[in-house]
Amino acid sequence: MTRFDGLDRVRAAAMLLGVVYHATYAFMPEIGRWFPVQADATWSGFAVIAGVLHAVRMPVFFAMSGFFAALVLERRRAVFLKDRFKRLMVPFFVALPVTVLSDVFLRRASLAQHTMDASYPAQGAWLLRPLHLWFLEYVFLFCVVAWVLAATKLSVRLDRLLKVPEVLLLGSALTAATVLALGAPEPAFSFVPSLSAALYFAPFFGLGWAFYRSRDATAVLQRRGGWMVVASLALCLYVFTRPLQWEPLGHALAALAAWLMVLGVIGPAMRPGSRPPGPFVQSAYWVYLVHHPLVLLGQVLVAKQPWPAGVSYGAVVLGVFAVSFGSFMLFVRHTPVAPWLGARRVGSAA
Repeated sequence: MTRFDGLDRVRAAAMLLGVVYHATYAFMPEIGRWFPVQADATWSGFAVIAGVLHAVRMPVFFAMSGFFAALVLERRRAVFLKDRFKRLMVPFFVALPVTVLSDVFLRRASLAQHTMDASYPAQGAWLLRPLHLWFLEYVFLFCVVAWVLAATKLSVRLDRLLKVPEVLLLGSALTAATVLALGAPEPAFSFVPSLSAALYFAPFFGLGWAFYRSRDATAVLQRRGGWMVVASLALCLYVFTRPLQWEPLGHALAALAAWLMVLGVIGPAMRPGSRPPGPFVQSAYWVYLVHHPLVLLGQVLVAKQPWPAGVSYGAVVLGVFAVSFGSFMLFVRHTPVAPWLGARRVGSAA
């Protein structure tokens, strides 16, 4: 057991919520201009769910990535970049061909069964883009930058600031300014890292990195994290249930919600005494890597069904988890691939 088991769970939750998030798209009204599957049954509430998850999920994930990257650097400095390349870029290059092939195949399937809107620009064309794998590139890029800065002996500690952790919420101004100046980050459509996405997510990675350096000074945050999570969700609901989400004030409030959520989950998750992560938490990386084609397949299969939107959405989410988690339990965790994905290989030595 380590004192960071709680953070492992937070990181896994951020990844597993990717299934919940991506599955919403086909069931939003008038989404067909931006998404390759438009279901017959829709519900406007899915746009709110997607907005809330989009605002907080990836900032939390990048903060966790920074935290654990700093831990790996401390423990395996000599092989840090090799370790990060093996953990991040090898899965990226292995999963990429499957992602690209399944993307074009499923877009063509959607086109054939008339669940693709005529205004969707790509139609059934071949497209080379990272889609849901984009985060692997950015995490590795941030690890390289952090490794270079660490070699200069540059160290940022938050010990004094963590006496009044609310001061760290000022970082939301930087996040809001990035969106207002460069637009919302859209890293899933290009292999070339964009300035807007890099500047948007780098502060969260850096915050997580600095938290590891200051991990013994988080007692106050451990007590105050709860109200920050509640405030984050309340802000998100306020923003994403109104046209405010498209206005500068909405961007600023969404940025504040992201910082509130990051700080709110880090503190309580650092309390000692949690149980070691079980198979579901260990499966998170695998589930995320394989979920996107499964989500698209599920959406194509149910898009024309005469079911309420909530039933179709639930069928997609449950089906994706059943296949992805089931394949992890039956196959992946019994193979040498498991440690590459942060899981314990069943039947091997500790």
